[in-house]
Amino acid sequence: MPTSRRLRTASVCVAVVGLLLTACTFEEPAEDEPEAVPEQAADEPGPGPGPHAGGTLRVGLVIDPVSIDPRFVVDDEGELIVDALFDPLVRIDDDGHPLPAAAASFEVDDGGTRFTFHLREAEFHDGTPVIADDFVRTFDRITDGTADPPSFLAYLLDDVVGADAAQADGEPLAGVTAVDERTLEIELDDPQPGFLATLADPSLVPTPPEADADPEAYGREPIGNGAFAMAGPREPGSFVRLTAADDHHQQPYLDEVLFTIYPDDGTGEQQWEDLREGQLHVGRFPIERREDVLEAFGRSSDGYQGPGLVDGVTSSAYLYGFNVTEPPFDDPRLRRALSFAIDRVALADDLLDGTRVPATSIVPPPFPGSQPDACDHCRHDPGRARELLDEVVDDLVAADEDDPAQDDPAQDDPDQDDPAEAPDDDAPDAVDPAEVIGPIQLTHNRGATHTAVAEQLAGDIENALGLDVDFQARDLQVFVRAVRDGRVPVFRLGWDVAVPDAGGYLWPLFHSSQVGLDNLTRYDAPDVDALLEQGRSAQSRIVRVGAYRQAERLILEDAPALPVLWDRHRLAIAPGVQELTISPFGRMSLREAWLDPQGR
Repeated sequence: MPTSRRLRTASVCVAVVGLLLTACTFEEPAEDEPEAVPEQAADEPGPGPGPHAGGTLRVGLVIDPVSIDPRFVVDDEGELIVDALFDPLVRIDDDGHPLPAAAASFEVDDGGTRFTFHLREAEFHDGTPVIADDFVRTFDRITDGTADPPSFLAYLLDDVVGADAAQADGEPLAGVTAVDERTLEIELDDPQPGFLATLADPSLVPTPPEADADPEAYGREPIGNGAFAMAGPREPGSFVRLTAADDHHQQPYLDEVLFTIYPDDGTGEQQWEDLREGQLHVGRFPIERREDVLEAFGRSSDGYQGPGLVDGVTSSAYLYGFNVTEPPFDDPRLRRALSFAIDRVALADDLLDGTRVPATSIVPPPFPGSQPDACDHCRHDPGRARELLDEVVDDLVAADEDDPAQDDPAQDDPDQDDPAEAPDDDAPDAVDPAEVIGPIQLTHNRGATHTAVAEQLAGDIENALGLDVDFQARDLQVFVRAVRDGRVPVFRLGWDVAVPDAGGYLWPLFHSSQVGLDNLTRYDAPDVDALLEQGRSAQSRIVRVGAYRQAERLILEDAPALPVLWDRHRLAIAPGVQELTISPFGRMSLREAWLDPQGR
């Protein structure tokens, strides 16, 4: 499974077409109406096709989660387990629509400033009722900047009233209120209907009083409110076993889920062997085993749902950014020229063995509102790259000649030869673009893949444009600090989100208010800001998606960051595992999954 905690944002699409969120209400069906959840199968599997109850799903992990306390999750493996143990207020489907979870219904008022949630009757796995104060406890703990140990998830709640005071002084989060035991109210500083999707984050869940009474013990065996419960304390470095929770509102088909931690040998060979021998249902495999996986298991029907090889595009985007305030990278023509020089197909297919996909826009294709191929300069066209470079060089040379500060000081030197005696060349010397532009250094954080990508990018640019290009790796903390301080002109930029919305990429990376935070390119475009603000506050899905699409096209034209690659899953799901979907974020549909006893 992926090993880095996903970066998240509160800007996410949740409104259905035509839905106005002023005084908007979402409720579950009445008791006499069927719910849109699977019917629980009989205890004894029948002979025909269809869901069957029972069995243990065995999933391989390559990282031992740092924590499975939802307030301290820092990696994707921990998030995967927490997502099974807990229910947040709402869940967001792949199309960006809100679905009831711990909240049976909710209202969004004041244009997206105030959210009211009516909790369903539910219990923690120890039988304690889930009440609104349990959400308040979690939210306060996450935002408490004085807590020991601290949570690193406070950014999820940055838009809630009182978040700054909570992070600075440990004050209770003023914008989160338990109106009564079954009613929770959340107030934001500014209208943002899409904040509903942030509340679907696996970390924003209820935690019982025991979570604060003994955080260490709670981290070993969290008590949640989800469809699965801990079957016992976690075994660090070995396994985490979950069992189906009793009386959950969406009872799973599976009896158990066993997450087994495998040593990270860099290959996944052991997981593949266990997959092949039937000891594992879901796991990674070495890239050189791809054909073996296809032969043994076939291919996923859509790249996300098993059985078979799952290789759908994920939410992870691999870009290279520029400090657009630093000459010569303040010229978008030069940035686009560098983009035209890159052979993304060779990067993805040859260098990275098909484990990546050439990126042709910022927002990856699994997301609503994505527009693949919107980036005109994300194709390999050395001729067009050179045309743009020549334009830039000509303008820089002309500006240099017009600059009085660049006048020849020899005119005032009496010992200088008489210009009249200088050779009379009929044609001026050719301009060397490398001398005008100067050397380019691609900076990235350490990692074998990052170094290999940077080396090939440097070669592409040198071959297409004749520029001098080098690359440098830095330790992560040093790299991040230098980029944030604006001391790195060209740098690797990785971005990931945990909710299906284009705004999760565009707002933090390119809105001018985020300069000094996640807008590392220092990009500042008022027309883009206006569109991003329109999308973020829109109460209509159509308006929201349209605004973000326009903004992305303008950003791509300015090219403050170049889309290079999209990541893709590399998982195998064994035959007999049905209705198990791996989302672009790496989450698994464990509540819907079932095991076919016939192995079909």
